[in-house]
Amino acid sequence: MRSQLRNLFFAVPLAVAVSVSAQDAGTAPSKKTTSSTSSTSAAKAQKKSSDSEEERRSASPQYTEPREDESRSDALRLSLDEAIQTAVKQNLGVDIQRYDFRMAGYSARSRYGIFDPVGFADLSIASQQQPVTSSIFSSKTDRNLFNVGVSENTPTGGSLSVAFNNSRQKSASTFTTVNPAYSSDIGLAFNQPLLRNFGVDVTRRGINIARNNLGISQEAFRAVMMDTVLAVENAYYDLIFARENLEVKKQSRFLAGDQARITQIRIDVGASAPLDILQPRVAIATNEEQVIAAFAAVRDAEDRLRQLMNLPVPEWSRPILPNEQIGFTPMSVNVDDAVARAMELRPEVREVGLTKEIRRIQYMYARNQARPKVDFNLNYGVAGLGGNRIVRDPITGQPTGIDRGGYGDALSQISGFDFPSWTVGLNVGVPFSNIGARAERKRAELDLQSKEVDEARVRQNILVQVRKAARDIDTLAKQIGATRAAREAAEKNVDAERKRYENGMTTNFNVLLIQQQLSDARSLEISALAAYNQAIAGYHRAVGDLLDARNITVEEPEHFDLPHGRYENVGWMSFDKPSEVKNSDDH
Repeated sequence: MRSQLRNLFFAVPLAVAVSVSAQDAGTAPSKKTTSSTSSTSAAKAQKKSSDSEEERRSASPQYTEPREDESRSDALRLSLDEAIQTAVKQNLGVDIQRYDFRMAGYSARSRYGIFDPVGFADLSIASQQQPVTSSIFSSKTDRNLFNVGVSENTPTGGSLSVAFNNSRQKSASTFTTVNPAYSSDIGLAFNQPLLRNFGVDVTRRGINIARNNLGISQEAFRAVMMDTVLAVENAYYDLIFARENLEVKKQSRFLAGDQARITQIRIDVGASAPLDILQPRVAIATNEEQVIAAFAAVRDAEDRLRQLMNLPVPEWSRPILPNEQIGFTPMSVNVDDAVARAMELRPEVREVGLTKEIRRIQYMYARNQARPKVDFNLNYGVAGLGGNRIVRDPITGQPTGIDRGGYGDALSQISGFDFPSWTVGLNVGVPFSNIGARAERKRAELDLQSKEVDEARVRQNILVQVRKAARDIDTLAKQIGATRAAREAAEKNVDAERKRYENGMTTNFNVLLIQQQLSDARSLEISALAAYNQAIAGYHRAVGDLLDARNITVEEPEHFDLPHGRYENVGWMSFDKPSEVKNSDDH
């Protein structure tokens, strides 16, 4: 039993070294044997390794390393542009924003319904019977109605309606002069507020707010698109880093195994104590754990990228192999120009500007509602009456004959303007204290002022973001140079320390420590390269030109051809205009 354990312990580092060196050909440092004794010892160790290989495989955790992904026929080889295009088309967050944009567009169109002409009609037939106490009253009355008309709101806040009313009434009373009687009239009614609710801007406030909300939704759509592109770039570079970092950890595992091989040779020839093998074994186990964790990080990075691209569930088992490498292209930034460009392009600036315009419209309306009510009313109409007219004796009042007529008589009187009528008047209402309207006006004014402060805050945040993004690019560019120099020095230091160990001038602990420093230096260099490329993407997002930088054209989910009225830009038709709102308490 002890012999089997001894063989197992001795075989682990050499088996790891052999298996990794087969995978990482060209990356492992070459070593020269200096004596036939060393060669013989290596052969013995190799034999022990082969004897215990099966035991080591059964005891080791089983998993598929990403290097095997490259040989899989179903592997998804993906470029950054392909990942971005897929995400732009399929990302769930983008899809949700598309629905929000379309809903905002239809909401804006619905607001124009305020100016839709409304037609109405009233058709009814009625019959009424009742007991009477005198022959003067009718015990039965039949009445037919047919009324039609159309009404419409005017852009200045008024309303206009035209109605054509018709009725036929037949009575059982003997004292009725016209029976059946046909009554018709055409009436025109116009109402126009002169103070409260007067003006094109007041009437169109719902339309203007909806159009601004559509603009806000459009900018939000652009922001989601840019955030998605930025997230895809970050995830793509994270995946590249994860795979490169895994290779670094595997190289570190190889170095630990090779150090164990050298140590075992020295033990076999009596140059080192048997206990010296313990430290390399610890390093091998530690590096094995790091390889497993790095492999899990690769799978996590793949899942994040799959989620952003919204790949179908059956494709989530396919490994993703980036077609691109992490490169370094120096980039200089003019901060002042970048800030000025960001103030023009950032969706957040446009959103807060449109939101402030909505608050200004609401304040204008609140000011208008604090005014007294003064409405101008105009009514004009003509009427006519037709039917069988009963001729009575002027003395006795008894019927003497019937002068027959009909509905045509009523229409003839209307066309001849025989019975015109008109009304002109003012309807005035003045609240004594008007507490509610005055308080709402003040609230709307404060809301507008707060949005102006919010706009300044947004611009300040953008200033900080752009400056930080530019600074990150400069900082990471310097870090790349520093980590590259550290990695090159660490490589030379490993070679030197291994030579010192072979000559008995240092210990396993120092060699393994310096090898770990090399692994850390390689990881830091790759991390700095990935972070630099991510910083460039973050800079374009901060400026607001990320979509242009990636040659992505934003196509609106749906085009809304909103109507434009002839009174939209008629300023004199409004007492209060959004551009003339002032902060005061005197109105």
